[in-house]
Amino acid sequence: MKKLVQASLLACLGLSCAVATAASVSDTTVAIITKNLKANLPDLVIDKVESTPIAGVYEIDSGRKVFYVDSSGNYALIGNLLDLATKTSLTEQRSNQLNQIDWKKLPTDLAIMRVKGNGNSKIAIFTDPDCPFCKRLEAETTSKLKDVTIYYYLFPLAIHPNAASDSKKILCAENPESAMVAFMAHGQALGKNNTCDNGKKLAQMQEIGTNLVQVTGTPTIVLPNGKIVSGLVPPDALSRMIDQNQAESTVITAKK
Repeated sequence: MKKLVQASLLACLGLSCAVATAASVSDTTVAIITKNLKANLPDLVIDKVESTPIAGVYEIDSGRKVFYVDSSGNYALIGNLLDLATKTSLTEQRSNQLNQIDWKKLPTDLAIMRVKGNGNSKIAIFTDPDCPFCKRLEAETTSKLKDVTIYYYLFPLAIHPNAASDSKKILCAENPESAMVAFMAHGQALGKNNTCDNGKKLAQMQEIGTNLVQVTGTPTIVLPNGKIVSGLVPPDALSRMIDQNQAESTVITAKK
């Protein structure tokens, strides 16, 4: 039963769960909650312990996911925390905060850049060249986008044994952008060279994906205002997201 509870909790964290913060939490309470959570869930990453508007209930930030515990850290709550007075989901608000980065922190000079049309909009994509959904994203979605600059960061997953080598072959190609699109969208073979100075960028791309964006699967898309979207997105839906979040990004920039 204990293993079932652990699996259920960690599985929920892999999907979506989160909350707004209130007052600070005492060091003693943080220590107790952390100690007991680690005892019950040794593999859980605890980034932050925060209070909530409910006395005795605390928010646990774990990567880009959130759940709640009591003051002992022995009891957990999974789900939405609602403010009935304002009719808002504090969970959704917190989730949106966690699933967003500062776009300016992305080293775009490191990426493989692809300009479509006038390139006025921008997105970043963390992709695995051997990932079926990444290939579909290239063939079905990015191919239909207009007036956008796409910054690609290769992020080979361990479940694809040839992905790291294929990533380096792309980086070592005479034109990495053309080689990547030809391979992923059209099934054309890559060159054989996977050892070159440009191939060293792969480790840096992976570091950005792991530590800044916290990529857990591919494809992962970063929108113009830093919002993060995971998975295969249809072209019309992604175009709407880009337009909406490009506008939000412009408004935010204008206010600074």
